[in-house]
Amino acid sequence: MKIVRKIASILLLITIIATMLPLTAAATTRTIAWGAANAVGNGVRIRAGAGLNHDILTQASRGDAIVILERTNSEWYRVNYRGTVGFVSVPLLERPRTVADFNASGKITGDRVNMRERPDINSTVLGTYVQDTIMSIIGLNNGWFKVRFDNKTGYVRSDFMSVTSSTASTSTSSSSSSSATTSAASTPTSTQVIPTGTAPDPNVELGQQIADLALSFIGTKYVYGGASPSGFDCSGLVSYVFRQFGVSLTRNSAGQYRDNGTHIKRSELSVGDLIFTSENGRTVTHVAIYIGDNKIVHSARSSGGVLISDLGSAYYTRTWFGAKRIV
Repeated sequence: MKIVRKIASILLLITIIATMLPLTAAATTRTIAWGAANAVGNGVRIRAGAGLNHDILTQASRGDAIVILERTNSEWYRVNYRGTVGFVSVPLLERPRTVADFNASGKITGDRVNMRERPDINSTVLGTYVQDTIMSIIGLNNGWFKVRFDNKTGYVRSDFMSVTSSTASTSTSSSSSSSATTSAASTPTSTQVIPTGTAPDPNVELGQQIADLALSFIGTKYVYGGASPSGFDCSGLVSYVFRQFGVSLTRNSAGQYRDNGTHIKRSELSVGDLIFTSENGRTVTHVAIYIGDNKIVHSARSSGGVLISDLGSAYYTRTWFGAKRIV
C-alpha cells in the first residue's frame, strides 16, 4: 500500500511539473521591434543599461542600421545592433522610423513560426519554420521583419526573430508591395522624426566632445523651457548636452552660474566651458558653450534657435558676466 501511495505521489508531482512547463514558456516576454534608425557618427555606444554609467557593450559606425526595440524613456532607446541588445542615447540615432530597408541576418526564436505574404497576421502563410532557422532580413515594416529565405520573400513578426548581424545602413522605403515576391517594403507610415545630435568623437578631449555635440543641434528651434532636441532654451541646451556625458547641472542659467563648476577668467576660456551674460548687469540672463576661436554656441530667443555667435562682438563685451569650467 505504501508503494502504491509513493507511486501516486510521484505521478502527481510529474503532472504538476508538466502542467507548469508550458505556462513558463508562455510567460516569456517578447518585444515587437518599434522601428529602425541610423547611427549618426562613428563610435555610437551601445550600453548595458539606460544611462552613461553603464558599460559599453559595442560601438556602431556612422550610418549603421540599428533596430529600435522600444523607447525606454525620453532619453534612451533599447536596441538590437548586430545581435547585441543594449541601450543608445536618443540624440545618437537619426531618422527613427517604423518602416525601413536594411540588410541583416536574423534567427527564428520561436517554434513553428510563420512567414507571411504581407505584414499582417491574416495574410497568406508562405512557410513555417523551426527555432534557430537563419534568414536574410531586408527591412522592417511596423513590427514585422521583411525576410528572404528558401527563394521566398515575406514577413516574420519581429518578436519571433532576433537580429544576429547587420551589413548595411537603413534607407526609408518609398513604394508599396502587395506581393511577397516583389521588391521594396510597404509605403512608410507617418511617424514623428526626433531631431538628433551627432555622436561626438570619443578620441578627442571631453570639452571638444561637448562642443561638438552642442554644435550638432544648430538650427534646432528655440522653445522657452525646452530641454530636448525638439526645442531648447539657453540653459536647456546646456543641461541637455552635459547630461549626455553624465554631468548633471542646475536647470536654469542663474543656477548653473551659482551652483556648478569653477569660476575662471575670460583669458582662461577653453573649449567646453560655459559663459554667462547679463542684460541688467546684476543677474545672469543667458548661458552659452564656448567652442574656441572666441565663439560660442547657444540657443537664443532673439534668433529663434541654436546658432554660433562671436564672443568678441560689442554685445557680448557689454553683457559679459562670467565663466565657469564644468569638466
